[in-house]
Amino acid sequence: MSKLFFSLLCLLATDVSCFQLAVSGGGLGTGLAGVRAHSQKSSRTHLHPSPWLCKLKYSSKTSPVETGNEEGLLSLGFINESDNYKEASRLYRRTIFTSEDWLTFRSTERLFSNLSTMFTSGIIRGLWVEVGVVTMTALLAYFSNAAILSGLVPEVPRDGSFMLALPTLPFQLSSPALALLLVFRTNTVYARWNEARGHWMRIEHSCSNIARQGMSYLEKEYREEHARRVIALAHVLQDHFRHEGDHEQKLRAKLTLLLGRRESERIMSSPVRPVQALADITRIVRRSQEIDGSTKARFDLHLDELTSAWVACDRLHKMPVGEEGGGGRRHTGRFLALWILLLPFALVKELGDSFLMVPVCSLVGVFFFGIEELGVQIEEPFSILPLENYVECIERNVRQLLLFDRRELSDPEIGEDTEPLN
Repeated sequence: MSKLFFSLLCLLATDVSCFQLAVSGGGLGTGLAGVRAHSQKSSRTHLHPSPWLCKLKYSSKTSPVETGNEEGLLSLGFINESDNYKEASRLYRRTIFTSEDWLTFRSTERLFSNLSTMFTSGIIRGLWVEVGVVTMTALLAYFSNAAILSGLVPEVPRDGSFMLALPTLPFQLSSPALALLLVFRTNTVYARWNEARGHWMRIEHSCSNIARQGMSYLEKEYREEHARRVIALAHVLQDHFRHEGDHEQKLRAKLTLLLGRRESERIMSSPVRPVQALADITRIVRRSQEIDGSTKARFDLHLDELTSAWVACDRLHKMPVGEEGGGGRRHTGRFLALWILLLPFALVKELGDSFLMVPVCSLVGVFFFGIEELGVQIEEPFSILPLENYVECIERNVRQLLLFDRRELSDPEIGEDTEPLN
């Protein structure tokens, strides 16, 4: 029996060596490096190159992909590489559809397009570590049992009475529970994403309404400042939920163009910038002498709704899905990992000595880990929501209102050549 365990260790070492060679010399490592180099220019500056295989390091708060709450755990360099790719690919998930995009979306060719782009999908490419571990486990199960059945392991019968295999009944009984956990968690995080999107729609709606009311009721000398403050608030809110690259310098430059250097530095030095930007808009309304109390109350209604939406987004940003009542993130992850990693030892009896067991396990791992990865990627929604589009819409609407006010056009009137309404 000791010889059997020694043989298994040799097989495992062979599998790990092959995996290291494939990662270090194959095209996958090159692709990840290219994505990381592009992301350093266009997205996040904290995506630094990380060590490759065979270089272990302790977790620390200085690592760009480590949280610091798992002190004492070892982190492999290729895991950092996979995390860097996932973070860099979030930049390309901020999709805005046009009419042509919806036509393509509804096209019958979507089935063939989805299949043809399966291995270029960002989600699947980000799972190469998990799928690689599943594949190595499947290879271990296959070669171990092949060695036993071929008589390469002495003192072990070759008639199949002894195999490294598990019964399939536990997997059949536990698969509905695993599916329920995955679906429940995915639905929970999709609800978070949809809630964050709804709050940003409220922010866009409230900013446009506040600007419209300011152009209609404020004194002439306050209108442009009011419009500039509303645009500045939109950019401050975007920066509050996004920390990409030189975001501080970009926000400071934008606020300087809108408000001037002194006001820009005042807002940038505020402990909570959205609160300061909201207070500045409130002060403009308070300084007005021409609007009555009821009009100021309507201003306050939209400012209250804007504040409520911002606070709700801040809550989503600071609080992930809880362990209890939110899908049990860690419990689901452990359940899924053990279920997938032990699956090859159950399929080895079903598929016999067929090598088909290895790609089947890899494909099952892709789909199951893909479902779990989808939930992880959208649990923090603000780095994949197109916040730039919301801010651009707010700025475009406010600038249009201000341009109309500057032209001092008369109130629009219906022309005499219109068709009568019956």
